[in-house]
Amino acid sequence: MAYQRVEVLTGTERRRNYTPAEKVRMVEEAFRPGVVVTEVARRLGVHESLLYRWRGLMKATGTAVAEPSSFVAVTITPEPTVTEPPVAEPPGPLPPPLPQAMSPAILEVILPNGTRLRLEGPVDPALTVAVIGALA
Repeated sequence: MAYQRVEVLTGTERRRNYTPAEKVRMVEEAFRPGVVVTEVARRLGVHESLLYRWRGLMKATGTAVAEPSSFVAVTITPEPTVTEPPVAEPPGPLPPPLPQAMSPAILEVILPNGTRLRLEGPVDPALTVAVIGALA
């Protein structure tokens, strides 16, 4: 295989150096919600893997990178209604009602990192806070 064309590069090094402030600005721009990283990288003239590398280094060193909002989407689903035939007399004494905080419920939380937590039945608020804090 013979080469048809040879190109000799002379002059200064082609590697570009970015200041830390420029890197932070580029990473924040590329990882905003709803933004496609590949498109931003192409527009900025850098490879997308470089943006991912810079973001990882910034997280590891604690450099200020705009984190996504602490608000998460919540969906409240009503309990399904079950129609039962009416009962004339209760079969025996009714158990005491559960306190409001301990009433049966289904709590499903999807954390930003993708972890899914589902608690069913009586949910203790203190336990729920502790579990979510441990998973976050």
